[in-house]
Amino acid sequence: MPEAVLSAKPLVSIVVTSYNHAEYLDERMQSLFSQTYDNIEINVVDDCSTDKSATVLAQYQSHPKVRITLLRANGGYAKACNIGVALSRGDYIMFAECDDFSEPNQIEVLMENMLQNPSAGVGYCRSNMVNADGLICGSDFEHREKLFKTFCSKDVLIPQKVMQKFFLISCVIPNMSAAIIKKEHFDIVGGFDPRYKVCADWDFWCRITEHCDFYYVSKALNNFRNHPTTVRNTFGIQTSTLEIFDILYNKFSRIKLNFFGKLKFKLAIGSIWASQTKPYPVKWLKSFSYVWFHSLKYDYFIILYLFLWITMRIYEKILLRRFFIL
Repeated sequence: MPEAVLSAKPLVSIVVTSYNHAEYLDERMQSLFSQTYDNIEINVVDDCSTDKSATVLAQYQSHPKVRITLLRANGGYAKACNIGVALSRGDYIMFAECDDFSEPNQIEVLMENMLQNPSAGVGYCRSNMVNADGLICGSDFEHREKLFKTFCSKDVLIPQKVMQKFFLISCVIPNMSAAIIKKEHFDIVGGFDPRYKVCADWDFWCRITEHCDFYYVSKALNNFRNHPTTVRNTFGIQTSTLEIFDILYNKFSRIKLNFFGKLKFKLAIGSIWASQTKPYPVKWLKSFSYVWFHSLKYDYFIILYLFLWITMRIYEKILLRRFFIL
């Protein structure tokens, strides 16, 4: 591509955070090299991996668009992301997690829509859910609430205040690899908070919603890999649930909601806590008293929201069963 045309495109800095997923690194890197959007740089930050990640990354050391940084001590996902951005020169940032992979036109499509919608500080796309072998087993869109599905059934600009309410109910960008962010907004919110080991992304999005609109692309251009050693699976129910409570109650205190908005938020809190039972029922029961005790600092009635949500789900199932019998 001619240099003049290339320079007309904003530089997108891709931050690849790497930790103990050597088996997925080649697929991740190749999916970035195959992007149809040319003006990119790739900053790989390896968070002191103990597997063969450093060996895999060494083969890319001489690539003109790649910079490899090997940290001497493990600092966690949030710190690795912040280091990657500090090394970046672009006005746009993409966090490409090392176990995911992109469709060839992901960056091009997201950048085209962001440039056409200047109020959008974040552009993101639907994600395919893939297993450890890279086989598609669903979509993140399937797990969104009804209001989100209706609003985002097609490509759409999501106003700031609407996005704030979406994030109070669930993390509607469950995978950082799906998004591109204007660096100015990353800088305004101060990057990722290293206090959060599991849900630093959710906290990050909640803070960014205070500053810009979001643009949603309804086509799945990102592949979000789920496997036993993801961050959420590694840290467990207690840590993830309490981090979510901390993030959402902090956000809740800064947003004005009417009665129904507050009720929806409280039901969402019950839903988030209860949702952990399906994949890990035994671990959930063991963590129950610990989570309840430590959640009291946010809301004395939080256990009531849990039981209210469970009661509503049971009632719905009873109604559905009666409907099909009739």
